[in-house]
Amino acid sequence: MTNFLAVKVWPFISAGFLLVIIGITSPGQAQETTKETTKETTEETTKKASYHFPPMKTHRLTSVKIGQTYEIRVMVPVSKKDGSEKFPVLYMTDANGGIPMAQTARTMQTAGELSRFIIVGIGYPVDNIFHSLYLRQRDLTPNMMTRKRYPFPIEGIVEVTGGKKMGGAPEFLDFIRNELKPFINANYNTLPDDSGYFGTSLGGLFGLYVLFNAPETFNRYVIGSPAIWWGDEVIFSQAKKFLENNDDVKANVYMAVGDIEEIAEPNKRYVSNVYKMDALLRSKPLTGFTLKTALFPDIGHTSAFGILHSRGLRAVFGPARCSPFQSETC
Repeated sequence: MTNFLAVKVWPFISAGFLLVIIGITSPGQAQETTKETTKETTEETTKKASYHFPPMKTHRLTSVKIGQTYEIRVMVPVSKKDGSEKFPVLYMTDANGGIPMAQTARTMQTAGELSRFIIVGIGYPVDNIFHSLYLRQRDLTPNMMTRKRYPFPIEGIVEVTGGKKMGGAPEFLDFIRNELKPFINANYNTLPDDSGYFGTSLGGLFGLYVLFNAPETFNRYVIGSPAIWWGDEVIFSQAKKFLENNDDVKANVYMAVGDIEEIAEPNKRYVSNVYKMDALLRSKPLTGFTLKTALFPDIGHTSAFGILHSRGLRAVFGPARCSPFQSETC
């Protein structure tokens, strides 16, 4: 009997005492303990966290003058939860395609590779950027021209049924200056005197239009693959007047183009025109004006968009002094 207890029963009794000692009495209790520990850890981490990612907000603003409702998406960088920080603002056209890409900028800001600023995307209440082809053609161009319709057999492309169909840049600029910027400055923690512009293709053309006609609108410009060919290259004559009428311009400009863009569309002279514009802008020294022009190797018209986000934004806003989590002064 003694041998039976020693050999058959005692090992199980010993194991039972061991489980009691280490606190593993049942799977249910083990799971409950884990949940409680996780909850306590999460609450403790939340209490210690001084930064957060504010959720992206969407606003609808209607311009009576243009007769258009714009979808405005605002992305605030990682910032202190107490709302004590203020930031520059970047205004981005073609937000229906650009805001997803802007997440890259937010990641760079969080890692300290890019200084922090608020991103304001100006788009339209449509599902994707292709649906806004004619809307952007109206808003981003400085004059009328005769051109063929877009060759995309895609349903859902919104037609412009009233008012201007092209050449609406003056009205669109007025909307940005007198309606959008005041709205953003009133509702977000901004530095009103520090704002930038980001645009590509027709958006790049519009950026040049703003620079030459109302340069004080922004002090930082990222111009990608500008459609200088539009309207018999009228933007060159505006550039010349800009140089004639100005000696001091506070603007940091980054202009870039992909080196195979002109191979794909030789009649639009994307590369040649960018370098022609670069030479023109350098022909007269302007106090406070800086210009950097870049050529992206093996990059086409649409693929240049992604590279422009990382290189262009770093060029005009600069890297962060440090990661926002490393110092209270970042």
